[in-house]
Amino acid sequence: MSTPSGFFIPDLWAHCPYPAIYHPNGDAVVSESDEWILSRCTGISPSLRRELPHLMSGQLAAFCYNNCNDERLRLVCDFMITLFLMDDLSDEFKTKETEVFMDIIMNAMEEPNCYRPGITNGEKHPEVEPDASKLSRDYWARMRAGAGPEVQRRIISGVKEYLIAVRQQADDRRTGNIPELEKYIEHRRMSSGCRPLFHIIEYSLDFQLPEEVINHPLMVRMRDCANDWVAFSNDIFSFKVEYSRGDKHNMVAVMMERYKLNIQSSFDRVAALCIEAMKNYRECKAEFPSFGPEVDAQIEAYCYVMQSWMSGSLAWSFVTPRYLGPRRHEIRKTLWVDLTNQRLRSANGA
Repeated sequence: MSTPSGFFIPDLWAHCPYPAIYHPNGDAVVSESDEWILSRCTGISPSLRRELPHLMSGQLAAFCYNNCNDERLRLVCDFMITLFLMDDLSDEFKTKETEVFMDIIMNAMEEPNCYRPGITNGEKHPEVEPDASKLSRDYWARMRAGAGPEVQRRIISGVKEYLIAVRQQADDRRTGNIPELEKYIEHRRMSSGCRPLFHIIEYSLDFQLPEEVINHPLMVRMRDCANDWVAFSNDIFSFKVEYSRGDKHNMVAVMMERYKLNIQSSFDRVAALCIEAMKNYRECKAEFPSFGPEVDAQIEAYCYVMQSWMSGSLAWSFVTPRYLGPRRHEIRKTLWVDLTNQRLRSANGA
């Protein structure tokens, strides 16, 4: 079938009740974080190094963590751009290389004082410390100094889960596997990076929620719903870039390839899942029990950041050129993405 002329991005703003608010000192803090990563990434490819300032991950952090102080926002920015870098670096890896990469990062978080090369499945780690390890040791040494023990544990667990998902994604790229929808959703909740990024909410606000709050079934469900909104909407915005290069780890691609929907129907179906996630989040929040005035105030602040993630990620998708390119502001107005000169690698392009 011929490539479609384009598609309309569903208007998710119409279904997001939360305002997108940018941190009042966001730009200054983001500038410091950008300087930090550029000064430490000496070993990556020149092309990726040039791309780092254009990731604009710090701006995403400033949208999502707009209620924390400047010092904490700075660490959040450093953490987020490191996750973005991990994602971009992993695109170039084969499965075996991804396993080595994963172990190096986890070693850096578990032993942040110095780099100790190890062995993964018989593969020796580099003698010279990779940039991703340097960055991880750096931000984690600073972050753990201001995080409670349970918050630290949750962050480390979240990063490990994210890296496991990155490894699976590398394997899927190698084999050409496109999972069924339920499997994809389960994996996307891990590969989005939202789980560790939600775990640093407590760090950003300088408190530690009780375990019975963090593990309450409604709170677990709320995190999944917020994660789904952020991840699935990101699949909508990133589809053109990812699919044009043959990356099928995208829910729109799953709808097209697995369920043989046309391109616009695929976008509309993904949007429907976003809307359902928002509805479920709000219902869970309305039913959440009280844990006393002090903890309730912390819960409200915690939920505020998740809500800022849902609105802030939408706003950021039209700020960064990462997905929609130089015409992103026009696309924000029209919601139309032109594919006239775009070749989609799909067997079901219409």
